[in-house]
Amino acid sequence: MKTNAYFRTAKQELLDAIKDVKHPFRYFTMATIGINHSPRLRTVVLREVQDDLALTIYTDKRSKKVTHLKENNNVCLLFFNHNEMLQLKVDGKAFLEADEKIIQHGWKQVKVSSKKDYSTSRDPGTKIKDPEMIEYLENVNHFAIIHIIPSKIEYLQLKKDKHIRVLYAKEPTGWEGTFLVP
Repeated sequence: MKTNAYFRTAKQELLDAIKDVKHPFRYFTMATIGINHSPRLRTVVLREVQDDLALTIYTDKRSKKVTHLKENNNVCLLFFNHNEMLQLKVDGKAFLEADEKIIQHGWKQVKVSSKKDYSTSRDPGTKIKDPEMIEYLENVNHFAIIHIIPSKIEYLQLKKDKHIRVLYAKEPTGWEGTFLVP
């Protein structure tokens, strides 16, 4: 039995998530390693999927995840489609986009109503007394783009009779899949 069909399914699910805001893979969990070497999890939004499966998210450049990535850029991502009972775990390396033209293009893609998420006067995670006290900057933003380059993708399809689990590793020749015991 070949692993190619499962890989195509995984890729299609990721591609569908950037087109359909209600797709279960649109919002996923990203783990970084904190400064004190403990795992840190958060939900992020999938913004782009490249043909080579490089993934893109947006963030505030003052966020803890950016601090973590500067210290250690290893990440783990977890996607789960409860309708299909399909889980993808992605291991990879994250990089901050440095090209200002690409960052500005990304900023233009952000909905006007969401731009405030990147323009608070205080850093994300700063203690406040009241959510109504959040101040927003005008004509200033802290928008950043993070690209994740996957090195491994673990596919797990939960089924009543037999679960299917495949580990894909990125090799110089492409993605190589190996079946695993679920």
